[in-house]
Amino acid sequence: MRPAQKKINTQFDTWEIIPGKGGFTTVTMAKDARVLLTAQVRGDDASGAGRSEPLPYSQAQFVTLLKQLDSGLSAGIGYDLSFDGEGRVTKLQSLYKP
Repeated sequence: MRPAQKKINTQFDTWEIIPGKGGFTTVTMAKDARVLLTAQVRGDDASGAGRSEPLPYSQAQFVTLLKQLDSGLSAGIGYDLSFDGEGRVTKLQSLYKP
């Protein structure tokens, strides 16, 4: 992960994501972490575009889909992460493509 800044874009009533700079940090997911995807991942027929509610995925499903992505595409994907007190990811809430 690499931190980003999330701001409200009042012109379009959306979020504006400003990617951070610098190196990436590896984070660990808690065993019971929730993965909720809101954008379609290539090869993922279940997540259809235009959906308003995110679909839950197991961590194994998420990793499988992520590994199928071209490295150029996966470098531009962002996530909203929630952490526990030990620095583990407890929720990967959204997947977005810039």
